[in-house]
Amino acid sequence: MTTDPSSPDQTSPTAGSRVLVVGMVALITVGAFEALAVSTAMPTIAKALDGLGLYAAAFSLTLATSVVGMVVSGALADRTRPVQPLLIGVGSFALGLLAAGLATSMTVLLVGRALQGLGSGMFVVALYVIVARAFPAEQRAKVLAAFSAAWVVPSLVGPMIAGFIVQTFGWRWVFLAVVVIAVPAAIIIVTTTWRVPAPDAAADGGATGPLPWRRFGLATLAGAGVAAMSLGAATDGAERIALVAGGAALATAAGAPLLPRGTFRAARGLPTVVALRGIVAAAFFASEVFLPLILQTERHMTPASAGTILTVGAVTWATGSAVRGRSHWSPTTYLRLGSSLIAVAIVAVATLTLPASPTAIAWVGWACGGFGIGMIYPTLAVLVFDLSEPHEQGSNTSALQVSDALMSAFVLALSGTAVTALVAQVGVGGYAVGFGATLLLALLAVAISPRVVRAPAAR
Repeated sequence: MTTDPSSPDQTSPTAGSRVLVVGMVALITVGAFEALAVSTAMPTIAKALDGLGLYAAAFSLTLATSVVGMVVSGALADRTRPVQPLLIGVGSFALGLLAAGLATSMTVLLVGRALQGLGSGMFVVALYVIVARAFPAEQRAKVLAAFSAAWVVPSLVGPMIAGFIVQTFGWRWVFLAVVVIAVPAAIIIVTTTWRVPAPDAAADGGATGPLPWRRFGLATLAGAGVAAMSLGAATDGAERIALVAGGAALATAAGAPLLPRGTFRAARGLPTVVALRGIVAAAFFASEVFLPLILQTERHMTPASAGTILTVGAVTWATGSAVRGRSHWSPTTYLRLGSSLIAVAIVAVATLTLPASPTAIAWVGWACGGFGIGMIYPTLAVLVFDLSEPHEQGSNTSALQVSDALMSAFVLALSGTAVTALVAQVGVGGYAVGFGATLLLALLAVAISPRVVRAPAAR
C-alpha cells in the first residue's frame, strides 16, 4: 500500500498492504457468505415470520437498494476519502444484519434486507476505489484476484454452514453471527486506509459542489426497476409479463444516465469497458441460473450433485483471476480469450438439452466459463482505474457495478420468462432458446473487446 501519491512505483507488497488485503478479503467473504446463506435460510425465515407472500421481496429489495448504494458510494468517493463511504456502507450493512436478526415480523426483516443491500453496494464500490488509490498499478490485478478468491470458500461451504446454523442455533444467527466478522474487518480496513487521500480538486478538476441528488433519484428508480424484474421472474402469467416489461423499461430509462455516454453503442474506451461488464455478467449468470434446474429436472440429479457444477465454476473463476494477476498480456487478449471461453462454456452446457450427451461435457465446459470470467472481471476493473481521473474513480467504478446489476437482472428476467413458457410448451428444447441468447451475448463480448482501447489520436 502507498499512502504517498508521489511514490506509485512500489511493486512488492508492504506489511501495511498485506494487512489491508486481509481486511478487504474478509469483508468480501462476509458479504459473499451472507448472500449465499440467506438463500438457504430464507424458507425457514419466511415460515417463522408468516411471510411466505413476501419471500421474493426479501431478495429483490436487496438488489434494488444495492444499486442505490453503488451510486451514492461512487459520488462520495469522488468527493472525499474512500474510507468514508466504506464506513457508511459497513454501518448500514451491520445495522441491516441486526435488524434482520432481531426481526419479529417480515416487515422488519425487509427493512433489514434493504439496509444490507444499501450497505453492500456502498462498501463494494468503496473497496474498488481503495484498490485504485492505495495500491500501485502493478499490484491491482493481484488484489482483485484475491477478491475473486474470497468467494470460493463461501461458495463451497456457505449453504452447508447456513443450514447447520439454522438447525443448531436458529435462523437469526445467520444474520447476527456475520456482524462479529464484518465489524473487525472494517476496522482493519479503516486503520490501514485512513490516510488514503481524497482526489485533489485543484490539481485534477476533482468533483466538487453539492452531491448529485438527481443521480441518486435515478439510481432509486433503476433499483425499483431491478426489483420489479426480480419479482416478476418469481411470478406467473400476465403479472410476470407486466412486472418484467415494466421493470425493464424503468431500469433502462433510469439506468442509462448512470452509465458513461456511449455505453449502449460501445464507444471506444471507458464506455466499452462498462458495457462489457454488463454483457459478460448477463451471459454468464443467465446461463448459470438454468444449470441446477436442467440437471435436476432433465438429468434427474440430486440437488447436491447438480450444485457441484456451480462449485466447479466458482473454483475456476478464482483460478482465472489468479492467472490474470500473475501474467502480463494485453487487456484485449484477456477479454477476447475470456469471452471466448464463456461462449465455449455455453455451447457445452447447452448439450444438456440433448438426451444422449454426457453430462461431463457440461462440467468441463462450465469450468472453462468460470476461468474465462475470472480473467475478465479484474481486467475490466483495472481498465476502469487506468481510464479514470482520480476524481472519476468512484463514479466510474459505480457505473461498472451498475452495468453488471442492470444487465444481469434484465437478461435473467427476460430469458427466464421466455424459457419458462417454452419449456412448458416444447419441453427440454425450450432451454436452448435461453442458451442461444446468452451465447450471442458472449460472442458480442468477443467482438467488441478490442474497443476497450482508445483510438489513437489523429496527427
